[in-house]
Amino acid sequence: MRSTIRLVIVLVAAILPTRNGVAQDTLIPVQKGGLPNDTSGNVRLGAGVEKQLGGRCLKVTYLQADSSFGQLRPRRTDWTEAERFRVDVWNPLDTPIRVTWTLKHAKSRDFATRVDVPLQLRRGKTTVTVDLRRLKNNDGSAVELSQVRHWYISCSRPLTTLFFSDFLLEAAKKSARPRRAAGGSGCLLRPGAVLPAIKAPLMFNTEAADRVMLAVQMFPTDNPWNEDISRRPVHPASRQMIATAEPNRHLYFNSDMGFVIVPNTQPRVPVKIVEYPEESDAGPYPVPENAPIEGWPLTGGSLKTYQRAVGGDRHMIVFVPGQGRLYEFYTARRTDGGWQAGQASIFDVTSNALRPAGWTSADAAGLPILPAVIRYDELQRGMVRHAMRVTVKRTRRAYVYPATHYASRATDPRLLRMGERLRLRADFDISGFPPHARAVLKGLKKYGMLVADNGVNWCLSVAPDSRIRGLESLKRVKGRDFEVIIPTGPHGGPRSASR
Repeated sequence: MRSTIRLVIVLVAAILPTRNGVAQDTLIPVQKGGLPNDTSGNVRLGAGVEKQLGGRCLKVTYLQADSSFGQLRPRRTDWTEAERFRVDVWNPLDTPIRVTWTLKHAKSRDFATRVDVPLQLRRGKTTVTVDLRRLKNNDGSAVELSQVRHWYISCSRPLTTLFFSDFLLEAAKKSARPRRAAGGSGCLLRPGAVLPAIKAPLMFNTEAADRVMLAVQMFPTDNPWNEDISRRPVHPASRQMIATAEPNRHLYFNSDMGFVIVPNTQPRVPVKIVEYPEESDAGPYPVPENAPIEGWPLTGGSLKTYQRAVGGDRHMIVFVPGQGRLYEFYTARRTDGGWQAGQASIFDVTSNALRPAGWTSADAAGLPILPAVIRYDELQRGMVRHAMRVTVKRTRRAYVYPATHYASRATDPRLLRMGERLRLRADFDISGFPPHARAVLKGLKKYGMLVADNGVNWCLSVAPDSRIRGLESLKRVKGRDFEVIIPTGPHGGPRSASR
């Protein structure tokens, strides 16, 4: 379900001059003739012109393997207010090129205590954005951004020429958003809500969990998951794309995506990452003894027994509202030696930050799962007020915002991409559906659904809760009742107002 081809990138920040609502600090003003003050001696620097990069650019030729260039004495050394490091890169070759962005700071002593971020530059233009807020040293320890001493970009492939635009630090303009939970470090809360005390793990199908989820604003209101796309234009190839995913098949759902809510004090445990360690966030992780695994309790039997079973995607989801952190795992299971998983992702649910470009997550698309799961508390509220997670059997070797990863070798442009956004047609009559199904369909008209993984065509993810009723009626909805829309990008839609 996943591809081994990947990118590593994210967002950018700094609190200085503002352009178009984004605070920017130019580390190297390439378009004004600025040059790096450090090279490995095996790099040839020069001026180039590339209209895709806005004109004047920095031409870099790596003459030998592992050559590098950058700033040994950065003009700006305090990056604590920055969110992202960004640069546009033009790759004139017909194949992707892998480079590495390295950061050394006050606490860097050796390889293990510096940062190395692998980046894959596609053919043509790539906007490289490194999310500074998610950085960790190679050994998983914290990064000290108050004293940045050295950064550089190296390439392991000799005789490679690349073109770079200005090198920037950026910070998104602060926008009005829901207040945080008490203490200032936890989740965002809905207007007027108070986060209930969480003293022990809470399972997904309980009233205590309902109260927490009703209070929490999962991701900022301008996040793609919370974006109203009811008026977005239809993609010109919508019909052809829908036709590749069994348009006459009915809408399906799996009631198997459980989760657990834990307190800030939940003990952290190691989880051995066995499939995608290079695309996983470092532990240890706050996984409780009763962490549910995808498929339980529908499979029957005890949770302890199922935790040790094998087979399937076996997603495991742990949410820490008091810290605003979401932990998601792929192919999780318990062994005699402890927990293991194929992949581990940590999401800051108070931020719009994405995973590095080219990285997967517990879902193939690099997206979080919990914000897309259909829950009892929101069905009772009368409408699912977020985009939902959907799988399709065949996808394209491409992804679209907010996805960060693809999992296919197929290049047919009619196939749906990871992150593709679909919407239930506005004229589809939902009046005859039972209340919980109608709450889903309302959400599909306003927020739509995102292609998150390869799987059964037209399959939504639902928390396994016996209180949920009437979703079987969704069989009356067919794939042909949906349309693919033209989505907004990282600075479009509601996010354009906060730039």
